[in-house]
Amino acid sequence: MAEKRRPIHLAVAVSVSASLYAVSLAAVTGLQAAQNSQIDADHAPMVNAVAQLDAANNSLEARLGAAGTAFNVSASAFSAVADRVAKYEARLKVLAGTVATIQGSSISLPSSVALPRVSVSGSRPASKPTVHVTTTASGH
Repeated sequence: MAEKRRPIHLAVAVSVSASLYAVSLAAVTGLQAAQNSQIDADHAPMVNAVAQLDAANNSLEARLGAAGTAFNVSASAFSAVADRVAKYEARLKVLAGTVATIQGSSISLPSSVALPRVSVSGSRPASKPTVHVTTTASGH
């Protein structure tokens, strides 16, 4: 029997084709990596700008939060003052009524009152009496 010939030329063709495919994939990968590096270099300023915008946004957000807190504290203080002002106004109305009553009463009073004359009668000592006193408190 005659030996079957194996088609070696097909195996060689497949091997050469696979090798060429691997080399072409390596070349495409190398070109893609170089292009990606160039894109990263081109985008670096934009990435930095976005990072700065993010930091500025975070700072602004913190300042807005602090301003909101300060506003709430001020609003509470204003509310407390407004409540006290309302109480003072009520007390002032009562005081105004009292003043009006007093003013009405004072208008009905005469503008002057004649006081009676007081006469002084009796004797007054002309001079102080002479007094002689001796004490033994100092040892004399």
